[in-house]
Amino acid sequence: MKKVLCAGEALIDFVSDHPGMSLKDTSSFTRKAGGAPANVAAAIAKLGAEAYFCGSVGQDFFGDFLEETFKNNHINTDMMYKLKNRNTTLAFVSLKEDGDRDFRFMRDADAVLSYQKIEKYLNQFDLFHFGSATAFLDGELKDTYFKIMEYAKKHDKIITFDANYRDALITDEKEYIRCCKEFIKNSYIVKLSDEEVKLISSIDDIKEASKSIASLGCNYLLVTLGKEGSLLVSGNKQVIIPVEEVKMVDATGAGDAFIGAIIAQVLNTPEKTMEEIARIANIVGAMTTTKVGALESIPTWNEIEKCLEAGE
Repeated sequence: MKKVLCAGEALIDFVSDHPGMSLKDTSSFTRKAGGAPANVAAAIAKLGAEAYFCGSVGQDFFGDFLEETFKNNHINTDMMYKLKNRNTTLAFVSLKEDGDRDFRFMRDADAVLSYQKIEKYLNQFDLFHFGSATAFLDGELKDTYFKIMEYAKKHDKIITFDANYRDALITDEKEYIRCCKEFIKNSYIVKLSDEEVKLISSIDDIKEASKSIASLGCNYLLVTLGKEGSLLVSGNKQVIIPVEEVKMVDATGAGDAFIGAIIAQVLNTPEKTMEEIARIANIVGAMTTTKVGALESIPTWNEIEKCLEAGE
């Protein structure tokens, strides 16, 4: 089975129990396992490849909960490090009336990931996915992230990248964009939202912005467009991949599920065209939005096949 390393943050999402209410006014929350790399790992594991989460959590009850949840979702936790004197990172999430999200973070343990601790394990992986929302913030994780990328380049491994921009986290936008461009130019596949494409390129027109991003060097650029599906860019070719509309409850993790589905198919069904792969990934992302929470809302192949059969 092909192996994927998903490095970055794992955290607890405290999701407001009152959709449409601000975080300030929310009196109760539901605890969910989260963190973009962990969500991607869950999608990959559910869709037929072996995914490892690589990152740091606190040696606390939240860290224990994350480890148990990851194992229950078939994510390998051998490179998940539980640190003394550190607290597991927390995120508070309020769902707006349209299903979109408002985030607030309390960051700690995820910032501490040592490259020296993980270097000897890297040769076993076929693909390296970079999609941490916190990796371009100051700290040891940032240094480790770039070193992992250099390792993957040197050893001709497949690299995938998702920007995962969070305005509640990013204080140095210029540095964030610089880091994104460095990863984009070294990636085989890049997944961005329409807002991220415009931010990174400084171009408002989505097609021109996507063309500019693709020219940095990636083989494929996939831009998620919400209800409109996704835009596939390869060279000078741009194709909209539509998706059936669903009743969205919570958009958390939809983009992570999407790129996870892309990765699993690239590894397991290389005979498929990228358009075919993106069509399935659209469905995976859409189905993830029909439930609250990210990681455990991602569908299995059986659920996807039922959805495809129903649409025939």
